[in-house]
Amino acid sequence: MQDQIKDNTFQIENIKNSITGIESKFTDLKDNYRLLYDGSKNQNDQLGNQISFSGYLMGVFSMIFAILGSVLAWYVNSQYKKIIEIRVIIENTKNYIDGHSIELYKKIKRDDTEYFLKRLQEVPEDINNIVKLLLSRDLLEKDFNYLRDAYLKIKNDILPQGKNAYMSLFMQHFPYQSLKNDDLRIDIISYINFNYINCMFERDIMNFFDQTFKYLQEFGINNEQSKNIIKDLFYHCFKSRFKLDNKLKNYIKNLFVKYQLDVAYICSIANEQTPKDATYTAWLDFS
Repeated sequence: MQDQIKDNTFQIENIKNSITGIESKFTDLKDNYRLLYDGSKNQNDQLGNQISFSGYLMGVFSMIFAILGSVLAWYVNSQYKKIIEIRVIIENTKNYIDGHSIELYKKIKRDDTEYFLKRLQEVPEDINNIVKLLLSRDLLEKDFNYLRDAYLKIKNDILPQGKNAYMSLFMQHFPYQSLKNDDLRIDIISYINFNYINCMFERDIMNFFDQTFKYLQEFGINNEQSKNIIKDLFYHCFKSRFKLDNKLKNYIKNLFVKYQLDVAYICSIANEQTPKDATYTAWLDFS
C-alpha cells in the first residue's frame, strides 16, 4: 500500500515537472514569438518607410523629369524657330543676290577699284602692279584726282616704266582732264605717239579723239600746244592700225560737227607734220 502511494507520488512529481517544463518551453516559445513578431514588425516598418521614401523620390524625380521635359521641349521649339528664321533669311538673301547680281558685282568691283586707287596715294610706285587692272575698268571722273595726285608725287623721279603706266591711264580714261591740267599737259602731249595709239582699242581711240576735240574747242587751236596736239594725234593715228578704219574716220567727221571745229583749218595744221606725204594728205580729207 505504501509502495503504491510512493509510485503515485513519484508519477505526480514527474507529471508536475513535465508540466513545469512544458510551461517553461511555452514561455520561451512566447518570448521567441514576441521577438520574431517585433523583428518582423520592425522590418515591415523599415520596408514601409523605404517604400514611402522611394515613392517620395519617385515623385521628386517625376517632377524633375517633367520640368526637364518642359525645358527641353521649349529649347527644341525655340531652336526650331531660329532655324526657320535663319532659313528664311538665307532664302531672302539668295533671292536678293539672284535678283541684284549685276548691281552687287558692280558695287564690289567699284569698291575694289577705289581700294587700288587709294593705295596709289600711299604707294604711287605700285602703279606697275595695278595698271592692267585699272586699264580694264571704267573709271569715274573723280578718279582722275587719285591718279593725278599719285603721279605728281613721283613725277620727277619716276621710273620710265612707271611713267608709261600713268600716261596710259591718263590717255585712255582722262584725256580731256589731263590736257587741261597744267601739271600734266606737256607730259600728255609728249606721249601722243604711234605706240600708244596702236595699243588702244577702237573704243579708246574714239574717246581720245572726242576728249581732245572737246579740249580744242574750249582752249582754242591757235596756240602752239594745241597745234602740236593736232599734228601728233592725226599723224600717229594715220601711221597706226586705225589707218583703214572707216568707222573711226566717220566718227572723227561727226566730231568736227559736234564741237563746231573748222575741218579745213585743223587738217592744214595736221598736214604741217609731213607736208610732202601725199598719202597722208589724202587721208586727212574729212570733208
